[in-house]
Amino acid sequence: MIKHFLLSLSLIATTLVASDDPNSKTITCVVSGDKLNISELKDHDHSTYRDGKVYFCCGGCKMDFDESPKKFSSKANYQLVATGQYVQTGCPITGDTPGHTHHGKEDVRKVTVEGMNVDLCCPGCLKKYNKSSDKFSLLFSDKAYKKGFELSSKVSKKNKALKTKK
Repeated sequence: MIKHFLLSLSLIATTLVASDDPNSKTITCVVSGDKLNISELKDHDHSTYRDGKVYFCCGGCKMDFDESPKKFSSKANYQLVATGQYVQTGCPITGDTPGHTHHGKEDVRKVTVEGMNVDLCCPGCLKKYNKSSDKFSLLFSDKAYKKGFELSSKVSKKNKALKTKK
């Protein structure tokens, strides 16, 4: 019982001190890597991507992205989560959530990639993560994104529907 309490407490503490804040005042241009101040962005400094907005430091970077979004998809997916437009809903490796089949919430493993905490559903996924030579793409590629992330407005609607049913 104490073990479960301490595990829960550590998960809560990790969440509270996460170094990647979706409300952060800066984000990174997915093309150039330059830091951007969110409060200074203008409407023309973004492209619509996955029903969200991806921000750029200049029109040239926006054009590069618009010409070849697949080339920048992992970084764009990361930015969508960093800006709070998307949220993690499952493990980006398997798509499973804690408590699936034979794994419980105590099996969740947290990893940090470029300052963002990501939950993995089990020790097996942590092993795949540790073996990967490109951890960023493993967690934010289009394939991983489809498995582990959803548009935050869709998640909010699902949560409201669940509360209404109760």
